[in-house]
Formats: sequence, C-alpha cells, structure tokens
Amino acid sequence: GRAMSRMQRLGVRTPEEAARRRFALWAGLSLIILLPLWWIWGADLVIAALRPVAGVVFRLFGLSGQIEPMAGGGWAVGTHLTEAGRPITLPLSQEALRRMMLGFPLLAAFLIAPPRVERIWRATAIAVPILCLVFIVFLVLAVWGDLAPMLSPDLASEALTVRLRADQPPLPAFLAQVAIIGRYIGYSIAPLLTALILWATLNPKALKTLVAEIGK
Repeated sequence: GRAMSRMQRLGVRTPEEAARRRFALWAGLSLIILLPLWWIWGADLVIAALRPVAGVVFRLFGLSGQIEPMAGGGWAVGTHLTEAGRPITLPLSQEALRRMMLGFPLLAAFLIAPPRVERIWRATAIAVPILCLVFIVFLVLAVWGDLAPMLSPDLASEALTVRLRADQPPLPAFLAQVAIIGRYIGYSIAPLLTALILWATLNPKALKTLVAEIGK
C-alpha cells in the first residue's frame, strides 16, 4: 500500500525504523529553530524569573541567598565565605546559566516530534516545573562545586582553578566531591538526560514505538 511505498522510498524496512527516522528529522529541525531563539531570548527570561526562587533555595543550602545581576549578564552569588575577612561573591556567567537551561528546548523538540504526546498542555504543565527544579538543584551544586576548592585547594584541577582561598574550614570530603561532580554534570549532560527522561516518562507510547526492535 501507500505506507509500504513510502517506506521503500525512504530506504527503511520496518515501521519502527520509519518512525525513528521521522522522529529524528522532526526533532532535529525543531531544535535548529528553537535552540537559537531559546539561547538568545527565552533562556534569559526564565533565568530572570527564577532568580528570586534560586535565592530562597540558596539560603537553604548554606549560601547567603543574595543574587545580583551582573552588568555583562550572569549572576553574582553571595556566600557566607570570606577571604582575609572580605566577603566572597561568586560570579556565574550568562553562558553557564544558559547551558544549564538547555533541557527546555531539547524537551520541546522531543515533544514536537512524532509520535507526539496526546495531551501536550498536561505534559508541559508537568515538565516545566521539573525542568526549573533540576536547574536550581544543579545550580546549587555548581556554586558549591566552585566554592569547594576555595575551601580545600587540593581539590582544584586544571579545569577548576582556585582564584581565592577562603578563611573557613573545608567541606567534608564526601560533600565536596558531590558538589564538584554535580557541577560537571550540571554543565554537561544534565540538560540532555533530564529532557530524555521527561520525554520517556510523558510519552511512553512513543518510546515503545521507537525502541520496539531493540532486544529482538
């Protein structure tokens, strides 16, 4: 029939393979459109909206809760740490904040691609708060991941240099390692993993269709 002839023109042998190609095409094209728009405009709006929430959460995790926008973009995060008696303020660049926000356009591209979730607004209402929560959690880890080597210079690496030496005692070794590893994850794979897990949870039928042949 028509479906078979279309599959033959696309060079695919099974409906599952055709579904995977269609999903990859839609997701890729959606991401090409969404990613620049998100990076230039959308991410900054959400980051600005979440700044008061992040301040509250930061206080719960041993920070001062003060977050000031920097002139060139990004945040200046207040801490309770000092260097030679002077308060330490940690800068977070706008690029770093945007990188931790990449889960939004990634998930949007996955949800746009067929086979689509049946109730898109319900999925969006669930996904957005979770993405915001993940952003703030990894933001806490990123801040403490930067502060940990200031408290314990032996934790510094080539990629994580120490600019200041805090007066306060070091963090417990386990917490310091969790913060440093969390920092790397937050800046690298956390947005993609979060988007994938949310998509698979919100659209299990699509996941089943796309991976139907795995394990056969």
